[in-house]
Amino acid sequence: MKLIIFFGLIVFSLLGSLILSKKDLKYRKKPVVAITKALLVNIVILGLGSIWWFLTETDGISQGMRVMIYLGSIAGIYLIDMVFIYIWNG
Repeated sequence: MKLIIFFGLIVFSLLGSLILSKKDLKYRKKPVVAITKALLVNIVILGLGSIWWFLTETDGISQGMRVMIYLGSIAGIYLIDMVFIYIWNG
């Protein structure tokens, strides 16, 4: 169950940042602001997920590896958001 929540947060963060950046770009027409807000959403969601995982898991290696996966996910989702905004802004 914890593993489903773990990967679900990554998917939730990706979808949330894409939806937020699309709406923000539609109304403001400023891609830099949209990508910054998407990055902040990623950091908050996956940061809270890292804290949750660190507090609920007892194995130190698992704690460190999963937090590193979240950090890599932040970078990957950021790149996906930048490509999405570049294509959407066209």
